[in-house]
Amino acid sequence: MSNSYKQIVNSDLIGDYITIELPGFPGLHSNPEPCRIHYLTMGSGEPLLLVHSVGQSIYTWRDLMPALADSYCVVAIELPGFGFSDRPLSLNYSMDEMADVIVKCLDALGVKKTHALGVTMGALYLMLAAAKYPDRFMKVIALTPGGITAQMPKKIRRLEKPLGAFYREMYGRKDFQKYLPLFYYDGTVCTDEVVEQVFKTCDDHASRQAIMYAIRNFDEEYALEEIAKAKKEYFIIWGEEDRMQPMDRLFELRKLLPESVYHSIRNTGHWLHEEKAGQIAEAADRYIRYHGEEA
Repeated sequence: MSNSYKQIVNSDLIGDYITIELPGFPGLHSNPEPCRIHYLTMGSGEPLLLVHSVGQSIYTWRDLMPALADSYCVVAIELPGFGFSDRPLSLNYSMDEMADVIVKCLDALGVKKTHALGVTMGALYLMLAAAKYPDRFMKVIALTPGGITAQMPKKIRRLEKPLGAFYREMYGRKDFQKYLPLFYYDGTVCTDEVVEQVFKTCDDHASRQAIMYAIRNFDEEYALEEIAKAKKEYFIIWGEEDRMQPMDRLFELRKLLPESVYHSIRNTGHWLHEEKAGQIAEAADRYIRYHGEEA
């Protein structure tokens, strides 16, 4: 992918749209609601779905996606509330809702079964989807799966609190410039261009609302309980210098999910797929091709 193309990946003019139907919920938004989902495809071969984290867009895959597309038909979706997908009214951003959304996207894309890779909060949505709908997924790769931690900036953690609706309107471009470099081992990777591309799909009321509700309703304990019950194998990759999700979390997961396979990468932070796209692509491809039997 050329540098000029990378700069316009985060655009509603790149990729395509599908429409899924959200079931609605009792009360004001009780009717089914159509929701447009923005997605991008690249490459050919077996399908490989990419699921970003809260507050991200397909821009986060700008380096990893072309590396994977050498071997797979890669499909990157933007979850409801993020990127250039709709900001639906009838969505609480609960764990089950987000897992169901992933499968609804597969239905709309006509994908019966796929390999999949997700990052951080998106990885946990994906793992839960695979636990709930095991017949829809083959190999599943999770990059640093988990939610909000005490190590994350206070402005992010405040969104979980009762006054989150107040704090959500307080962050701006300067906050992104200050905090985004902490998500990398090498903060210089987070250039002004990266900050701008991440910020541009978060800088409106509906997007801030989606981020707040996704963080507030992210129930990691529930999701891990359901994932553990399914006894499915995942390939879990961690950045050894992750400031947001320290390596201790990996060791906790190894006890909870003993069926899974674990791998760590040196000199890499929380958004390891952006810092070490080549290593992630190589590890994912090796796991898909050579590890065990198809799920």
